[in-house]
Amino acid sequence: MHAQTALVDRSAVLDISARLRRFLLCLLVTLCMALPVPLPAETGHGAFEVVAARTEKGEDGYLLSAQLDIRLSAGAQEALENGIPLVIEFQIQALETHVWLWDEVIEEIRHARQISYHALSRTYVVRDIKTGRQQNFRSLQDALLMAGFMQELPVLDYQLLEDDKNYVMRLRGSLDIESLPTPVRLLAYVSSAWDMDSEWHKWQLAR
Repeated sequence: MHAQTALVDRSAVLDISARLRRFLLCLLVTLCMALPVPLPAETGHGAFEVVAARTEKGEDGYLLSAQLDIRLSAGAQEALENGIPLVIEFQIQALETHVWLWDEVIEEIRHARQISYHALSRTYVVRDIKTGRQQNFRSLQDALLMAGFMQELPVLDYQLLEDDKNYVMRLRGSLDIESLPTPVRLLAYVSSAWDMDSEWHKWQLAR
């Protein structure tokens, strides 16, 4: 009797396990079918590199002008060319420096640009998300050049500064993964083909 019960229990467990495997397999297939682009190869890392950056005094505060070299990863470029817009985000921080303590972030600005590809006209569109201004380009290289260009962007109010303190600015760029469609976002989190390295570029704030 006990042997029969154990056999029934084991059969039930195996049945549940089999159904779970079928469910996971169906889920994986569904996600793959929902993707608007094929799975990219695990190569072609992208990068953000600050070519130039400077701050200058404006009427109410400091203004940033900068140029970043943006190289799309294999996954990001493939998605873009298959109609998925990409959002490039720039993170700008002002830090109060200390000799014995950690530097303190006193201001942070985030600025974003969207890049999209129109297959019918074969043009790349760069749109400033804050202002809505957009420009069209025939080549991806020109679009990325414009996407990485900032001119006289307000970044730091004079009222946040103290005369006897030292300050530095730093800047980096990144691909906004959260803005991607859900199936592509899941792929971007786990695939090295979406890697886009970004390091801080730092300079002294001239007083």
